[in-house]
Amino acid sequence: MVNSERKTDGKKKAGTRWISWVFGLAMLVAVALFVAYRSEEQEFARLVAHAQPAWLLLGFLLQLGTYIADARIWQRIIVRAGISRPLWSYMGLGLAKLFMDQVVPSGGMSGTLLVVSALDRRGIPRGTSMAAIVVDLVSYYAAYVAALAIALGVVWIHGDLTLFIILPAAIFAPVAAGIPAVLGLVSRGRTPPQWIQRLPIVGSGLRALAEATPDIAHDGPLIARCMGLQVAIFLLDAGTLWTMLYALGLSVHPAQVFASFMLSTLARTLGPVPGGLGIFDAASVATLKLMGVPIAAGLAATLLFRGFSYWLPMVPGILLARRETKQ
Repeated sequence: MVNSERKTDGKKKAGTRWISWVFGLAMLVAVALFVAYRSEEQEFARLVAHAQPAWLLLGFLLQLGTYIADARIWQRIIVRAGISRPLWSYMGLGLAKLFMDQVVPSGGMSGTLLVVSALDRRGIPRGTSMAAIVVDLVSYYAAYVAALAIALGVVWIHGDLTLFIILPAAIFAPVAAGIPAVLGLVSRGRTPPQWIQRLPIVGSGLRALAEATPDIAHDGPLIARCMGLQVAIFLLDAGTLWTMLYALGLSVHPAQVFASFMLSTLARTLGPVPGGLGIFDAASVATLKLMGVPIAAGLAATLLFRGFSYWLPMVPGILLARRETKQ
């Protein structure tokens, strides 16, 4: 009876994932068809065909920098516990976590669980690994809110700040601010509100995070340094999108590209699709259009960016995730 229930739950979750993937792909196809409808498909093909390889290589290197920065975050936290590991030993964790977060839509919990088990296998004490998760999440959301505020400021200066941009940001901001607050309470041994504990997966996750070593989880300077690295990851991602535009022969102000990237990232976060497939792409094309980038060029740059940031890491990501789960 229990096995049949588990099989049924597994089928439901698999069905939900497939629906999310189909929806995302449909969104992506819709964006491409919209460009074709606008009679810009020839311009799109011309831009991609004449993309400058040197700038594409630079974009690849910038994406590689995001994984180095992410590995540096984990290394800093673990070093704080007096455990020294080489930087390369954490590089694979970022790719494996990215793959899990993209494939399994669980708000990042699937990738986080993989990281915890991977740290356990590396001999990291559970209290340290839980503290690492707390510091990583707190620094990430703090950097996210700061970067999003800068992006909204750029859009406001540009004169395109509308309700459709303000409303999603207003929905996300209290959630992003509440997550670090809840994590701080839990890691101090306090009990969060009952309604939070009743949320699927969240309750068990919070109980696990209660094991975090307080000295590490509440280390202000450590969180600030990790926040700086999280901001660097956002900048490297936005820089990759900027280089894709430059590779296509378009010169766009970096601040405007950063604003477009952050707003597209917000749409990806709020969307129900793994990795924001289709949703990020549509938002990126639309926000780049606000900055004066033609639709065909915006789609070409976005697809090139997603190739480096989403599709290319899938291959090593699945291999690394399988290795971690097998071990």
